[in-house]
Amino acid sequence: MLKEKVVKDTIVAIATPSGYGAIAVIRMSGKNSIKIINNIFVSISLKKKLSENYLNLGFIKIKKKIIDKVLILVFKKPKSYTGEDVVEISCHGSMYIQNKILSIIIDQGARLANPGEFTLRAFINGKIDLCQAESILDLVNSETLFSHELAINQMRGNISNIIKNLRKKIIDLLSLIELELDFSEENLFVLNKREFQKILDNIIKKINDLIKSFKIGNALKNGILVSIIGCPNVGKSTLFNKILKDERSIVSNIAGTTRNYIEENLIINGIKFSFIDTAGINNKTKDYIEKLGIKKTYKNIKKSDLILYVFDGLNEDFKIIMKNFKSLQEKYPKKKIFILINKYDLIKKKINLRNYQEKDIFHISAKYGYGIKNLLDEITFFYKKITSLKENSIIITQTRHYENFKKAIFYLYKVKEDLEKSIYPEFLYIDLQTALECLGQIIGEVTNEDILSNIFSKFCIGK
Repeated sequence: MLKEKVVKDTIVAIATPSGYGAIAVIRMSGKNSIKIINNIFVSISLKKKLSENYLNLGFIKIKKKIIDKVLILVFKKPKSYTGEDVVEISCHGSMYIQNKILSIIIDQGARLANPGEFTLRAFINGKIDLCQAESILDLVNSETLFSHELAINQMRGNISNIIKNLRKKIIDLLSLIELELDFSEENLFVLNKREFQKILDNIIKKINDLIKSFKIGNALKNGILVSIIGCPNVGKSTLFNKILKDERSIVSNIAGTTRNYIEENLIINGIKFSFIDTAGINNKTKDYIEKLGIKKTYKNIKKSDLILYVFDGLNEDFKIIMKNFKSLQEKYPKKKIFILINKYDLIKKKINLRNYQEKDIFHISAKYGYGIKNLLDEITFFYKKITSLKENSIIITQTRHYENFKKAIFYLYKVKEDLEKSIYPEFLYIDLQTALECLGQIIGEVTNEDILSNIFSKFCIGK
């Protein structure tokens, strides 16, 4: 077991970003952390013992030479981030000072930490589970209010607690089967099939809810993909530039100017969006390059969360617009599609929308910006509504969790099916045990070194 292989040496790393700054933080963790800092630190008050959980002001010295005036924080095990003795040194942000202190500590017997090794030790020492470790990385990388809230909820152990509860219920089912097997020779039937089925259905429902939440969680974490589509020369690139407030796409009066798609990220009202300017859809073209661009447009439509379908309000008939819109809806029934009728500044008479859903139809002027704010507000309102995070919302964001939940549900459905067929309890036991292991892999109850290496290699050094 990994917990039996806890590394006993002392690690050190610069925890703040590389470069010059007002201050920098150097972290140590391990059994010799306090001994090493005592060898190189002299308190300004000349106290020989460093105060625990208090700031200690003094100097880093080597061979009576002062390197820097620093603040030292000492956290004794187990009340520390890693569960080991931890020392944090706040020094001035000079690159020379940072590297000098680092080399002095290494000379004293510490070694340079690997990426994510502080958090790995926290996991190995039982301070956090694997799910919480991943949420720490998500928190460090969070760019928006929503991704921050998701990471905080997971770091607090919300998903971990759900998984532990599900594992306990599966263990209860396994215990019932064991009782059945123990008493089967005596022709005593202790397995209540109806009660067993009720518990199993409850477990399946909760896991299915978590699986369904992945699409929302992944979009909130990585960004909601928005494709801007339409025929050539309807103003897609002009709209793309106006949304980004930058001349990112080339705009011209020549149809088919955009041959390849362009993608840019933008945070609007706390939500991350990824807007894609696509090649104009022209099914009559004979141009090979343009055809390739159109092929990519359809690929982007498939993977998008939202489609902005742009039409030329001056030159396109509204009945044709609605016909094209309905055709796209039939092809992609699960996609959210907004119709944008462009060139409002040139339309003398507003199109009659009486018979259509106005909330999904927007009149805009991509050139002058009319209606753009209203459009963006509606987009963010729509996604805030469907992804609104109530307190303690349980939404999964990690592909690893999603895959393990899918594996677990596969085996649980097998148990459900076999139970209805009155298959031997031994087979139910094997499938339940496999589902239990799948859930255990998410929080690290069941794991291997390859999984850990993959997860913690994504962390920066010092975390």
